[in-house]
Amino acid sequence: MSEFRYREDPYRYPRREERPDFRDPYAGAPPPSHSYGYDPYERRPERYDYRDPYERGPPGPPGPPAYDPYDPYARHYQPPPGPGPGAYGGGYYPPPPGYGYGQPPPHYPPPGYPPPGPGYPPPPGYYGHYGPPPHYRHDSPRRSPRRRSRTPEKRGKGGGKRGKEPQRKRKREREEGGEDGEVDGADINLTLAEVFPRLVKAAQEQDGSRFLQWKLKGNCTEEERKKIFELAIPATVKLSYDQFGNFVVQKLLETGDSQDHSDILQQVKGHVMKLSQDKFGCRVMQKMLEALPSEEKADLTAEIQDEVVECIHDMNGNHVIQKVVEHLSPNDLGFVVAAVARRANEMAMHVYGCRIIQRLLEHCALEELVDVLDPIVSAAAKLSRDSHANYVIQCILERGRLEDKRHILEVITGSVLDFAKNKVSSNVVEKCFEISTIGSHAEDLVEERSALMRAVLGEKSDPNAPIARLMKDKFGNYTVQRIIEHSRGDDWLELRERIEAAEESLKKSATGKHIISAYEKKKHSVDKA
Repeated sequence: MSEFRYREDPYRYPRREERPDFRDPYAGAPPPSHSYGYDPYERRPERYDYRDPYERGPPGPPGPPAYDPYDPYARHYQPPPGPGPGAYGGGYYPPPPGYGYGQPPPHYPPPGYPPPGPGYPPPPGYYGHYGPPPHYRHDSPRRSPRRRSRTPEKRGKGGGKRGKEPQRKRKREREEGGEDGEVDGADINLTLAEVFPRLVKAAQEQDGSRFLQWKLKGNCTEEERKKIFELAIPATVKLSYDQFGNFVVQKLLETGDSQDHSDILQQVKGHVMKLSQDKFGCRVMQKMLEALPSEEKADLTAEIQDEVVECIHDMNGNHVIQKVVEHLSPNDLGFVVAAVARRANEMAMHVYGCRIIQRLLEHCALEELVDVLDPIVSAAAKLSRDSHANYVIQCILERGRLEDKRHILEVITGSVLDFAKNKVSSNVVEKCFEISTIGSHAEDLVEERSALMRAVLGEKSDPNAPIARLMKDKFGNYTVQRIIEHSRGDDWLELRERIEAAEESLKKSATGKHIISAYEKKKHSVDKA
């Protein structure tokens, strides 16, 4: 039996230095200058010198340490005031780095420079809880901590708008400089004598733009106003592209006379398309369409007649086309109608094109939009489910021809359950009940409304009737609420009977509670009447 040995037995586990294959990594290195080994916990005051580097003289006898970072429990020794070394005299040393609540003190001027004056405020937070040196004033202003409200701030959750609205300021109002869109430049320290030599440059600055807008608003003489127009109109295009300069051009259009408008129009000719597609230039184009007379509006839009589709598809240009539809006479809108009619369904499904069709329905005669409406109404089943085209279908139901409304109602009635359970097309179903009850052609749509209501209610004996399935659907329940709101006469009585029969099950679901709430509201209004 072999003899038992411990793991630390030197015969089996020799020291590393005693192994035959050991190579000293420090072989050939010069010996250290000190004879003692490094001990990070050994307190040696001479290793730390916290005196000012400019006042540091030859080393003297070691004194008590200011602070030893390796011994956080040692007391921080502060000599009493009086003559002696230190950054401020009296043996005062600033706290070392990492000690206290502030940053390490900066370097101080060498001997020969005057000390800081008595009113010079100390750097905030540099001295921790030991306070400033004796020669500093103690009445220097300090920022008081922010007072907290007793009631907690209401914060919005997720990406919704409810919590952001109190903190949000409209971007355009912020750029103009006013809280409510009104520009006030009275608080800006500028004069027209200073601005006139560099007016174009000043108009591209926030304060200069606000000042000029304020002056043009009626806070200058007629001679000063003419001088501003004389200097700014030649730079109309340059200012229109600028973040702040475009507001000055808009103010020129608001306050100028017919001659000023003509001069501005001459400046922008040849740049209409580029300005319409620019983030800031499109604002100037919209203001020109509002301010110019009819003849000059036609001259302005002549440059974009061949590029209407490109302008409609543009994020900024579509706003200009909307203003064209709103402010040009219907006789001058033929180029817009023709461009949209060539690709009506595509425009209806476009994020910006759907807006143009809605503006056309609002401002044009329906006889002029036949080529636009016919292909859209024919594809009502498809477009009702589109995230953009459904707004066009709703607009046609509200403003379109009687035959268009009848056709759309027939399409919806044929598959009312599918349309009502769809997130997008459920809005179209709700609009169908609304326009057939209180719309302009409601009296002519009685039969279509009755057929739609029968399709929704189904048979009383059917437990899976469309109305019962819609009450449980996350989108269909909104349709049921609108049906309750627009129900009349016998329809209301039958709907009331269906809801009361399912009341117990409705109270157990989130969607059902909304339906019960709408039902109680309708019931209260009917009983009160």
